[in-house]
Amino acid sequence: MLDAHCLMQSGCYVSDIETTPDGGRYLWSNDIPEPGFNVGVGTTDLAWIRATSAKRGRLPAILVSGEQERERLEAHPDLQAAFPTCWMIRDCTSVLPPTMPEGLTLAVSESTAPGEDYLSVCRGLYEDESVNAVAEAIFLPVLRDARPVEGVETYHLTVSEDGVPLACASVYRSGGLAGLYNVGTLATHRGKGLGALVTRAAIDTARQAGAEATMLQCVAGGHVERLYSGLGFVKAASPTLMVFSLSPGAG
Repeated sequence: MLDAHCLMQSGCYVSDIETTPDGGRYLWSNDIPEPGFNVGVGTTDLAWIRATSAKRGRLPAILVSGEQERERLEAHPDLQAAFPTCWMIRDCTSVLPPTMPEGLTLAVSESTAPGEDYLSVCRGLYEDESVNAVAEAIFLPVLRDARPVEGVETYHLTVSEDGVPLACASVYRSGGLAGLYNVGTLATHRGKGLGALVTRAAIDTARQAGAEATMLQCVAGGHVERLYSGLGFVKAASPTLMVFSLSPGAG
């Protein structure tokens, strides 16, 4: 799943991947500063991650899977924050296409970058307009500038009501596995089941594209994980995103 994630996002959120001295990888984004997009995976070399992160003006972060290693790093004096995540997967070979309620339409585009209807949803995902402004300034340009990746097909879905885009999702397929990303609903239209609707449509899109399973990542233990569990996804891994201070002893 991690290999597929790296491949699927290498044309969008992931600008490049570097190999760590201990054989792991460091994923980084040229445009997005958040630790989740600038992170070491399959590595415990915090000193190397620190040095590499510093070159890019990023906080050192490691995605830790093993319980023993997680416990060791939880006691590290320079740990700033730890975010449990949930990687989930579900079979999509027998999924049925969702029935669109009256008044709603689904548009699916097979394109590297999403269209403006899709992006209009992305700029209104939060009730806090200052957060929406950050998303529009940082995330939307990255989506617009997405590059094609060999061996990856990309599908962008938008659910609209009377021509007004309300919900979106993206599917990245590589071989028999598809990745589900960017699922969102306008903040003004939450609680209407649109997130579940566009997710079911995305799973069906993955099936039609030839995928046998669909994977995703989300915050562990919250309503989002419960939503996906109710849609047939099961937990496959529970890595923790651990973020450290830039300099040893900096707190």
